[in-house]
Amino acid sequence: MKKWLCAAMSALMGSALLLSFTACGKGNGKIRVSIGMWPDPTLTEDIKMYEKWEAAFEADYPEYDIVGDKYEYSAETITAKATSRQLPTVFQTYFTEPQKLIDNGWVADITDELTELGWLDKMDTNMRDAVSKDGRCYGVPRDGYGMGLFLNLEMLHDVGVIEKNADGTYKLHDDNGDPLYPTTFDEIREVSELVVDCYDNTYGLVVLSANNNGGWQFSNMAWNFGCEAMQVRGADGKYTANLNDAGAVKALEWIKDMANDGLLYPDASLTYADWYAKIGSKNVAMAFCGSDSIMLPVTTFGFEKDDIAFVPMPTGDGESRYSLYGGTPYVFASYASKEQIKGALLFLKYMGRSPETDEISLTAIEQGHLTARSKNMPIIPTIRPWTNADFLEAAEALDEQYLNVNLAYYSDFFDSLEQMKRAEEPYYCQDMYKLLDSAIQNVLSRPGTANCKALLDTANSQFQKDFLNKVK
Repeated sequence: MKKWLCAAMSALMGSALLLSFTACGKGNGKIRVSIGMWPDPTLTEDIKMYEKWEAAFEADYPEYDIVGDKYEYSAETITAKATSRQLPTVFQTYFTEPQKLIDNGWVADITDELTELGWLDKMDTNMRDAVSKDGRCYGVPRDGYGMGLFLNLEMLHDVGVIEKNADGTYKLHDDNGDPLYPTTFDEIREVSELVVDCYDNTYGLVVLSANNNGGWQFSNMAWNFGCEAMQVRGADGKYTANLNDAGAVKALEWIKDMANDGLLYPDASLTYADWYAKIGSKNVAMAFCGSDSIMLPVTTFGFEKDDIAFVPMPTGDGESRYSLYGGTPYVFASYASKEQIKGALLFLKYMGRSPETDEISLTAIEQGHLTARSKNMPIIPTIRPWTNADFLEAAEALDEQYLNVNLAYYSDFFDSLEQMKRAEEPYYCQDMYKLLDSAIQNVLSRPGTANCKALLDTANSQFQKDFLNKVK
């Protein structure tokens, strides 16, 4: 019995030592770096691309062991993941999240590592500010996006909204250069009426209302109906909730009227995955989305990339025109070692996500384009997070080499983005979006009787009490 107990205790001590060793990132004698952006196993072409980057990296840095981790950030689960030390070394989040992650001590300060690599001063300043606090940087921006309107050109042509050129391409402007596609919310309604009349079981637009996605899009709609801000800073520096602004009420009433008249896809619990599912299945003609996700109907539902246009967000009041401007940053677990952080940053270079212009970096960008082309994805201009001229020149040259769409279908959006772009509201955005989700769900569930002002009054009061009152 004593011998058995000694053996068991030795085994337990050995297991504990191994667990401690692995937690520090040095299992099997190598520095373990878990990459939280690893593709889903079903995305075979993407998996091959990541494995190619992994092999090249480990050949150049044999002291590292790259481990794929398919981690999807969630505002609902981040607390449990972070406190139980289950986060990957590096993972993606949203630009609304870094300040919360920093304040809770869940992500690492990587300023020194970025300075050593020479990357810090090459970041787009707006994106760098989103991942910084008190002069220290806690992340690396992946790319940016602007919100716009996704159009099914085939449907818009069938209902007579747009025309075709002699070469068979779609004509998005009249002879005076004015847009034929909808540029106002009233025109979206008019186009939706034509779509509903022309097709069976098809709707003009899909409106989201779950997983904070509805509130995210609704904030942009509210701005475009004249709401100057949903969070107002007073002279004393304190913030006041403004979710029930007159412009926001008008935006919600527009949704209510569209739903009441059968012009919106009839579901009160749609998430971001649903916009491209409905577009890809041709259940709707239009959707609001970010410019970084235009390819999703193509890659997941076989939508024809030559039938896509992406145009600026419409105006609701005839004057206000904004495009919510955000992006995706990479952040690093607070308990990752300096060696793990350095390895993760270097791996970003092998993914083509650094500002460097050596063969490794540019080959990785090109590999991304080749993989996209193999999946028939639309390859469009990218909103990049780096500002150094040598990188932008080299990356844009690769973009031009692999572009596979008619840029006339995208030019209005990209040409206007600099003037239209607007950052998300400053505090507790995901919590604000969740409250707005609830208001939208109420409207979509009972469009005939919902009181838009009352719903937003309730959301506004709760947001102030539970969240904005915490802002120092």
